[in-house]
Amino acid sequence: MQNRVSINPDGSYAVRCPGYGLDIRGHKLSVLIENTVFAVLDVRSAVPMTNDDDEGFRIDAEPSIPAMVSAEITAKKAVFVWKNKSALWDKVYTLTCDHLRFTYTVTVNGRGRVDGVEYFSGDTGSGAWGSEYEFSEGFTPCISWYDYEDYTFKASLDCHRWSVLMVPPMFCYAFRCEGIARRLGLGLVAKRGEHNFNAFDYRVGRNGFRTAFKLTTDQSGHQTVDGTWEAPYIIGFGGEDPWDVMKLYSDYYYSSGIAKRCSGEKKPRFWYGPMVCGWIGHCILGVERGCRPARLATEEVYEALLKKMRAYEMHPTTLIIDDKWQEKYATATADPKQFADMRAFIDRRHAEGLRTLLWFKLWDAEGWEDQPCLISDKGEIRYDPSHPAFLAHLDKVLHRLLSADEGCYNCDGFKLDFAFYIPIGRKVHTYSGKYGVELLYELMEKIYKTAKSIKPDALINASPCHPYFASVCDHARLHDYEQKNRNNREDLERRARLFSIAMPGVLLDTDNAGFASKRDSMRWLLSQQLTGVPDLYSLMGSEGCPLGKEDFAAIAQMWDEYNAKIDADYE
Repeated sequence: MQNRVSINPDGSYAVRCPGYGLDIRGHKLSVLIENTVFAVLDVRSAVPMTNDDDEGFRIDAEPSIPAMVSAEITAKKAVFVWKNKSALWDKVYTLTCDHLRFTYTVTVNGRGRVDGVEYFSGDTGSGAWGSEYEFSEGFTPCISWYDYEDYTFKASLDCHRWSVLMVPPMFCYAFRCEGIARRLGLGLVAKRGEHNFNAFDYRVGRNGFRTAFKLTTDQSGHQTVDGTWEAPYIIGFGGEDPWDVMKLYSDYYYSSGIAKRCSGEKKPRFWYGPMVCGWIGHCILGVERGCRPARLATEEVYEALLKKMRAYEMHPTTLIIDDKWQEKYATATADPKQFADMRAFIDRRHAEGLRTLLWFKLWDAEGWEDQPCLISDKGEIRYDPSHPAFLAHLDKVLHRLLSADEGCYNCDGFKLDFAFYIPIGRKVHTYSGKYGVELLYELMEKIYKTAKSIKPDALINASPCHPYFASVCDHARLHDYEQKNRNNREDLERRARLFSIAMPGVLLDTDNAGFASKRDSMRWLLSQQLTGVPDLYSLMGSEGCPLGKEDFAAIAQMWDEYNAKIDADYE
């Protein structure tokens, strides 16, 4: 880095690399993309504490200015270190610049429970907190519940996304400055085992004519410090566009060894589909019969679906039995009123050359309420996936569902859903101490590894859109489509692009169409094979989407051509 770093007469530093630049003056970092200042970052970052009663937090004011204590410049990198004392901690801030990116870390020394980290917040004890910005727009790789918000947001507005579609999303922003084509990427990175947060939020504020921003996390008291703790860190870099920024963020997770890529080996043939699922059929029948869709996860309904499928000469590899075949969610025993003999049903499918996935609801404590559970700040009851009693129970459940042993169901994998039911809040105290993304990862890793030990070709279908999860997910499910929209194909293709960036090599389950508009639904259903594994959620039309024999004949032909292509590649 020697030829990339220069010292100015006033003692400030100038870092110039191919993708980004930094001007370092005291405790302020001017970040440049294409020689334009996108932001002036205050080195100070607040690390507030949670009170012992879980009812509030202690502000981490930091009115004093950090002092730079060292600047070490070598051929490969330049490392700048500042020290300071805040209201709650002794702090060390470290900025490492290399040819591709800068890395910013916050290390605190003291005792307490971390409520969150407020990156580049300046002095949060004053009204003039935060860092300066020149960007006008941000891009976040996460849309909220049924995409009522877009991927882009104005820099003048806070951005907090809670997604049921991408759980978790990539924790990275791409910022755009007017008149500049390239983007500034700022991404949150945690080491393995330390993703103890749920969100990475953009916050903006105004004090008179001063406007500023900060980036925040929500440890909510689940990170205990007694000595020294290094917070999840920020990487900064330039990218060609938002998609390029997300690729660079995702690739860093793999190159750093934090994330593991999915296996490049050939996958079992049935993983490639096509697949058929009963959920939208449940919903349409529920309207006709005046009952909840979950009551229609029955043997009768699925046998009728399969009969209709054969009549249309459709040839899927996989059937998904959706919500609610279980008597109770946490115990996952087939409801005898829904399926008199689940094993016999699945064995009949195997005889027909069809594999069966069972819909599996995460976090729901139904049937486990009297055992060790978690209570969210909203009073929601969730099972604790880290508790030894639940882990032993989960082993038995997974064996019963997957094994071919007598008394077991012999299913072929799971559609994991409701990951967003994760318990949230300061009052959530797990047996392992893990929280947020890390707790979800531990649960999914447990299910994944146990399932593979029972049935090596078991298919795990889920919806994480973050590189950390690439090694515990076989199918990335693109998830539900808002029926009021009329951009089914474009919406899910954008999601597919993000899933492919986050977890390259993981197969994409194209999921369902809206079934509220015939044109909108058919555009997606006839193009799914261009995006991933075709998946059909109903073999009947709805009031707003009157599908008929000719429509299903067109889908069947697409499936035939898709199967021929996969079979040829597979051979």
